[in-house]
Amino acid sequence: MSAPISRPFSKPQFEVADIFRLFGEEYRKNHRLPLSTIRIMWEIEHCRTSELGGHLRQCDECDHRHNEYNSCCNRHCPKCQALAKARWLEARKTELLPVGYFHNVFTIPHEFNPLVLRNKKVVLDNRHFLTGNDSSP
Repeated sequence: MSAPISRPFSKPQFEVADIFRLFGEEYRKNHRLPLSTIRIMWEIEHCRTSELGGHLRQCDECDHRHNEYNSCCNRHCPKCQALAKARWLEARKTELLPVGYFHNVFTIPHEFNPLVLRNKKVVLDNRHFLTGNDSSP
């Protein structure tokens, strides 16, 4: 049995942003989407493009300069999610108590989806479970 062939990282032919740019407008015309989803699609489509502006980056060693476009910083964006995820995890660490934890995931019936989509902050905010307070901040 031969050793696996190692391949250097290569950029995929298409990114999610490319697919949204190619097919997003038609999809939005033919499907009823929540405003939050439309905004996410727009941000991903325009991530690291001139639409979001940019800045000049300069190398500390050789003074080489190049323009960089700003990222959307949306947690759903494949280009930005790593940084957002790291920040989210750091923020959650400040909420931890010095005890053991169990992570429980449960589903609710699909009939509640419209209610959840229209009341995300109240339904999905878990702080009231931690504090016993039923009111959202």
